[in-house]
Amino acid sequence: MQLRLMYVIIAVLAALVAALAGSVVTVIEGGRPTAAFKTGALTFAGSLTLLIVVMGALGVVGS
Repeated sequence: MQLRLMYVIIAVLAALVAALAGSVVTVIEGGRPTAAFKTGALTFAGSLTLLIVVMGALGVVGS
């Protein structure tokens, strides 16, 4: 149980890093803060979904 929770926490942190990177790239390319926030939110949702699906396929999370 604790090991699965650790993997979920790692997935959330990895998704946050991806969202931060997406926001920084948007700002560097000259985007406005609202565009950076939108990019970060979309990147976070997409990467977290992908990580959970991959961990589910590997049998790390789920029943």
